Amino acid sequence: MPWSIARLSLLLALVYLCANGQAREVIGYRVTSKGEAEAINERNVPSRSELFDSKTGNQIGNGVHLVSKPGGWMEIPFRPNWHCVFKADKEKLRAATKLWIPSNQWWSKDTDIRQYIRRYGDPDETLRFSYIDKWKKGKTLQMVIPTEMINKNTLDIFAKCFPSKAELMAYENKKVSWLSWKIIGLPS
Repeated sequence: MPWSIARLSLLLALVYLCANGQAREVIGYRVTSKGEAEAINERNVPSRSELFDSKTGNQIGNGVHLVSKPGGWMEIPFRPNWHCVFKADKEKLRAATKLWIPSNQWWSKDTDIRQYIRRYGDPDETLRFSYIDKWKKGKTLQMVIPTEMINKNTLDIFAKCFPSKAELMAYENKKVSWLSWKIIGLPS
């Protein structure tokens, strides 16, 4: 009898560790190409080539851009668009620096945006937020996970992509409330 109790205790401990070790929450959504979606689905982990990073400007810097609700990002015409959900480890997400990028920094050179971010944290490890300029009258929020942070998988991200918005929404359709997160600065 004691042996079976020991096994049961071990089994319960493993279940507890697995359940708590995988505590993730939805952090955002992305519309992407079939090729990127297939690469994500292969390991359920996103990556980003630095070859896609721009030195001359991106609205709030280089990285993977997400929105807070499924299908909230524009589709690219004349290509298959895949819809992805990103989830992150809750504790790692909570510990990450989060920063609003003010509109006077938008579309600056990447070096200038990084210099601004250095006032608050490491540019390679800081989640960046802003409204999307000239998209839906500037009322849609975006989050950028820097390339370095994506490739190191700092947030222990799990991502899954679907060939249609409907399939994504059948899997996950929770809107993320970024405005409730502790983000340094104010949205502009």
